[in-house]
Amino acid sequence: MSEGAGMAAMQPLLDERSSQARATVCTLRDWLGDLALNIPHYQRPYKWGLAQVQQLLRDIEQQAQATAQDQGASSYRMGTVVVHVEQSDERGGGAEAQPQRAQHNIVDGQQRTVTLLLVVHALRAEAKLVPEEQREPWQKELMALELFEPQFPSPLSHQLVQANYQAVARHIRQAQWGQLQASFLLERCEVVRVELYSLTEAFQFFDAQNGRGKPLCVHDLLKAFHLRALRPAELALQGQAVQAWEQCSQSDLERLFARFLFQTRQRSRGRDAEFFGKRHVGVFKGISLESSAAVPMSRAWRMLDDAVHLLESHTGTRGRVWPCQLDAPVVNGLRFFDWVQHYWCMGFHHKQEAGKLPPWTQKFEHGLAEDARGILLTLGRYAGRDRKGDSHVRAVFDALLMYYVDKFGEQGLSQAVELSFAWAYARLLNRRVMVGSMDNFPSESGINPFAVLRDAITPQDFLNIALPSAFYEHGRPPSQGLEVLQGWMEKLGYWRQDALKEEHEQQA
Repeated sequence: MSEGAGMAAMQPLLDERSSQARATVCTLRDWLGDLALNIPHYQRPYKWGLAQVQQLLRDIEQQAQATAQDQGASSYRMGTVVVHVEQSDERGGGAEAQPQRAQHNIVDGQQRTVTLLLVVHALRAEAKLVPEEQREPWQKELMALELFEPQFPSPLSHQLVQANYQAVARHIRQAQWGQLQASFLLERCEVVRVELYSLTEAFQFFDAQNGRGKPLCVHDLLKAFHLRALRPAELALQGQAVQAWEQCSQSDLERLFARFLFQTRQRSRGRDAEFFGKRHVGVFKGISLESSAAVPMSRAWRMLDDAVHLLESHTGTRGRVWPCQLDAPVVNGLRFFDWVQHYWCMGFHHKQEAGKLPPWTQKFEHGLAEDARGILLTLGRYAGRDRKGDSHVRAVFDALLMYYVDKFGEQGLSQAVELSFAWAYARLLNRRVMVGSMDNFPSESGINPFAVLRDAITPQDFLNIALPSAFYEHGRPPSQGLEVLQGWMEKLGYWRQDALKEEHEQQA
């Protein structure tokens, strides 16, 4: 959604809520300089962690650099903040009433606001180290700023504010922030400030923005970021990149990112992967190919980009030559869209119909052995396949197979199907799969095949994994309809023999 469209969409909602409500765009200087701002007692504690703080700092740096090179927008919108304007009577010692003093309670935007305030304070602390007679005009202006002072009753807030301030101070010192970043932060960074005069209406508006209203999906945020990261030479291809993206349905894009791209990148690094949200956008931000990026790794990828561009221009295969790898660093800008399009075309995100093989197997169907075909058909039709726990396991199974195909193609694919099934579905047979439990499975099973695949040089490095046998934790299936999966485990030799013996004794 464009900035103008966002304001236009917001206005009818404001009109419905209150005739006194108003929305304005203000710079960060004006927002943080509102001395009437207050964090009310009903707000949750300040909870931003180091990853979110670092992502904010990186975004500011990248946008400041792009704007300085006339490659970015003239301003950078940092979202909407919602304020409840509360009037309070202030009386002196006499009977005569003094003018009313308004208090601007932050209803939405506390986390961003406090973090940005920490950034400004860290910049001021750096400027303070310079002797007063040697300070530049921008440093003097920074020192003269009046900023609101939030109060934090929660000990957790105090702890995180102190930790994050130290992290911010280290970052701006190491990255050598100066006039470019400070001026961009205060003058070019903006928020949409929504003021309401009824607390009830303020909460209703907050709910509409964050619940009933449809927020931007994570992949939409990534789309916006990588469009801003396009280099001048790539701008002519922007329409082509966006057109290919828009042809993908929102639900399928969400499924592709959450179940496959995110899960693979996280699990290969031993990180949690069941919940994909806005705080994970950094997983898909990576290397800038700008000439100003002087680190050796960036130069190597820039050389690769130049070579691929030359090949594309000679063969007319734009977007189909870039070497994609699921666990490789993301290259910002146009190559990100090529990367996503590659995995879209693999077809793993398409749902399997009962009685049919998954759509992605069309390219490999004739190369699949009988057992591999049987496993895939079974997973698409057994009775409990649509339960939540079963769906979580299927997502892990599919992501592991996609990772294997992405790396080794058809070589050893049938064995990879069997091994992926034996590892992932051992968890489902063992006991009920609860929300988040698949994140713990690699440590519980003693092996993380995603990490093994990340380091594998040949298919055998992955296919020779020794897996523990599957079994029922309590001697019986944890859910109905799993006997057919147990049958496959027995056939493949992954069912624990003492579990078989126990079953025969119970039947006798």
